[in-house]
Amino acid sequence: MTNRLFFSCLLTLSVTGWAQTASQPPASTDEPITTLKVATRVVEISAVVKSKDGEPRGGMTKDDFVLKQDGREEPIHYFSQGSELPLTLALMVDTSGSQRTFIGDESLASDVFFETMLGRREDRAMLVQFDNSILQLKSLTSSANALHLALSGLSSHASAVGGTLLNDAVYIVAKEVLARETGRKAMVILTDGGDNGSRKTVEQAIEQAQRGDIQIYSILYSARDVANGYGISRPPGTDNGKAILQKLSESTGGRVFTVSHSISLREIFAEIGQDLRLQYEVGYTPPPDLQPNSYHKLELRAKDKKLSVQARKGFFAQP
Repeated sequence: MTNRLFFSCLLTLSVTGWAQTASQPPASTDEPITTLKVATRVVEISAVVKSKDGEPRGGMTKDDFVLKQDGREEPIHYFSQGSELPLTLALMVDTSGSQRTFIGDESLASDVFFETMLGRREDRAMLVQFDNSILQLKSLTSSANALHLALSGLSSHASAVGGTLLNDAVYIVAKEVLARETGRKAMVILTDGGDNGSRKTVEQAIEQAQRGDIQIYSILYSARDVANGYGISRPPGTDNGKAILQKLSESTGGRVFTVSHSISLREIFAEIGQDLRLQYEVGYTPPPDLQPNSYHKLELRAKDKKLSVQARKGFFAQP
């Protein structure tokens, strides 16, 4: 079943009706699901560590990290290898007019991506498309076959009316679906970065992702970068789509990729998959005197200066 969400002045009412279907629990299973069980005040941070050559680094412990909140070092109380935790993934596909050319390639590459990422029954993914509305093609499921069938609907459900609700799509999926999940959470967005018609700002979208500890991986797929199989340089100042995607991803601990003649969508998906398989989950208890809903900067780095850490840049204190 698909659910089309038309945004109106009463955005929250529309969100609620959509999310009831989107967040249905998966089919029951006898296998235990590993979760990071911590106190509600704990701030959780998903992180990927990279060497100088860009390769993810595994085998680290909490003693290999330094964590700071607002410039002050904090002790790490909880630590887990990401691979030990369930993965919840949302694939978001832009089906607005500027993206129609790429839907076929996106469907084929996404099919392989789902097959690769859903290696365990506790790992789940969902498929969402957005243009002038937001359409859930498949709610969270552990079935790669169900997602395969949903991918066939990308083209047929695309709207003929203009509009690209990128910010709204990130906001609603982060707040109403992924934030309710435990374990590792990621959002992968296929788009040219343009937004036309969203009621939410990019800052509001980032806030919801940070509140839910959701990493955003953005994939820029644009005719300016891909044409007849050859890369085309993007003239400076002509499009801020990549800057928007960088803001979304870097603020939440994700990455930005660009499909071009030198790197295909399938290769990008493979890199994202490698990141998600080698994540670390870090947790700490912030000071008790934080003002409700106040924003605080986070800095997570490796003690080994040859390593870089990819993690979200801040969090909002609980209401």
